[in-house]
Amino acid sequence: MRSLEGKRVVVVNWRDLDHTLAGGAEIYAWQFARALREAGAQVHFVTARDEGQVAREVRDGIDVRRGGGALTFYLFALTWLLRHRRRIDAVIDPACGLPSFSPLVLRRGTPALLIVHHVHQAQFAVHFPAPVAAFGRWMERVAMRRVYRHHVTAAVSASTVAEMREQLGWTGDIRILENGADLPPREFVDGVTKDPDRVVVLGRLVTHKRVDLALEAVRIAQDRAELAGRRIRVDVIGRGPEADRLVARAAELGLADQVTFHGFLPGADKDALLARAAVHVCASDAEGWGQAVVDAAAHGVPTVARDVPGLRDSIRPGESGWLVPDSADSATVVGRLAEALTGALVDAADAQSRALRAEVCVAWAHKFDWSQMRLQATDLTIQLLGHASTLPDRHHPRDARVAV
Repeated sequence: MRSLEGKRVVVVNWRDLDHTLAGGAEIYAWQFARALREAGAQVHFVTARDEGQVAREVRDGIDVRRGGGALTFYLFALTWLLRHRRRIDAVIDPACGLPSFSPLVLRRGTPALLIVHHVHQAQFAVHFPAPVAAFGRWMERVAMRRVYRHHVTAAVSASTVAEMREQLGWTGDIRILENGADLPPREFVDGVTKDPDRVVVLGRLVTHKRVDLALEAVRIAQDRAELAGRRIRVDVIGRGPEADRLVARAAELGLADQVTFHGFLPGADKDALLARAAVHVCASDAEGWGQAVVDAAAHGVPTVARDVPGLRDSIRPGESGWLVPDSADSATVVGRLAEALTGALVDAADAQSRALRAEVCVAWAHKFDWSQMRLQATDLTIQLLGHASTLPDRHHPRDARVAV
């Protein structure tokens, strides 16, 4: 008998893999759901419904329920959980900005695992007008902590733990459940055959990923590369609401014929581009974990990135990539990225250096894989369920918190 046989577990995540804004958090949530299903649980994946998506389907043996949009999803999720609460054994509740606040409608004693990718205090102001942003910050900093105070919490990196302590005032136990990666076989990676002038930018095209800064850094690096007779080519892999603006920005920078925006690519096509690339650039304001960084490293591609939460966890400076000091001034950040990118391209020009760097990247990436993450996710859920009967009543704050 498998360890979660007969258990009914719900994963509540704002988006699923097929959502047009899906990214690393959605891959993580789906891998968690797969882990539970492989361990014998009956798994429901409750998520928002994007345009063109059906309300219900079964995928990988997981029952997917969709409803609501960017904001109404939370009402849909809470209503669904309330309606099925008597048949739910546990809830996995990732915070995609905000979690679903599932403990508000679950039966007393039903465990909920809160998973935090990264803290969004600074990002609310980027995406919402001031009053809405202030409410979002309060929800994350105050309401989330109160609602989940008697439930187990996990973060995806040490940086996220630090952010939770410093920005949210989180004092309870926080587990670390790292991301994984889809790893090609080591023998498929050949650093020698890579194009030394090929740069890749991998990830969703959304504001906080700051792909615009990456393009500006490429423009400066290209001016320097021309002195050596080199011409940089850039592959931007990903889709999102910033796509049109970024295409226009590339043209403004005089890079229209050097930057290709591929949008979303199937795995094989993405792998083929990563196999050719020599350097990956990531200019994100912050990450919970550098999923794109590890994906690039798995293909032997080092990353130039800002020294910010998440990225500093997923890069070994000087080995699998280069971290540049961050700054509130975007022009300063661009200059530092351009300097590091120029050095990375000089390093990539030598076939032996390129091959050695690729080997180091692959070795680093192979410390992370989804099979390892799924084992850890299953173990944590088993512990969660094993202690369900002794978890304190969330309505009695004097009860001692029981950690698994």
